[in-house]
Amino acid sequence: MVMHAAALYDAGEPCGIEANAAKLLAADAAVEATEAAQITFGGFGYAKGYHVERLVREALLFRIVPVTPQMLLSFIAEKALELPKSY
Repeated sequence: MVMHAAALYDAGEPCGIEANAAKLLAADAAVEATEAAQITFGGFGYAKGYHVERLVREALLFRIVPVTPQMLLSFIAEKALELPKSY
């Protein structure tokens, strides 16, 4: 999805829907991966020495900064599905 959005951008075509979908998917994947790592490490997943806790915090930032998943979904629904604004 990221490569598709980048290709559209490079070609000078509209890519807002694809870029927002890519951010949504990538952020969710990062959160799932770091949560799996923390569960795998068990109690050591909270220890600063293993850096897993830092990765979990940083992955959560990808989900909410600069826009939340709800804002991304609203944008995609409005632009791609031509639904009315929900806010």
